[in-house]
Amino acid sequence: MSKSNIDVRNLKTDKIAGAIFPIPIELVGRLFDGKPKIFVKCLPRKSTRLVPKNKIIFYASHGTKELVGEGTIKKIEFLDSEAILSRYKERLFLDEDEFRAYVRGRKEILALALANLRKYSTPIKYGKNLTMAGQYITQVEYRSLVPCE
Repeated sequence: MSKSNIDVRNLKTDKIAGAIFPIPIELVGRLFDGKPKIFVKCLPRKSTRLVPKNKIIFYASHGTKELVGEGTIKKIEFLDSEAILSRYKERLFLDEDEFRAYVRGRKEILALALANLRKYSTPIKYGKNLTMAGQYITQVEYRSLVPCE
């Protein structure tokens, strides 16, 4: 299996290692400044298969189509926008205006407390488009995609 072709059938038999989520290329630098971050994601329902210690891999969208880095999930919460701002405003990877524009009145938002954020020394070409929803990856797929650095 090539690095860019994830076999979705493995999701049923292999343990979830994390997810790949797209972020605009211009926001990548904010994630890797050495500080823990809160990454927010609007999902269609209040559920996720992610658990603490899973990895979030960041896909630079809008042109480059590369995996640029990752972080480890420390905490998972579904919160409304005001609760996120009151608890995590200083740790969000978005500023307040960007955050409000992104969530636009959604009731429950996935908030992931991330640690051990690291930017890959060489971005990994990811040969397929990724929807805004992102995608889960298994442990086997994670090991085939991400080099040991």
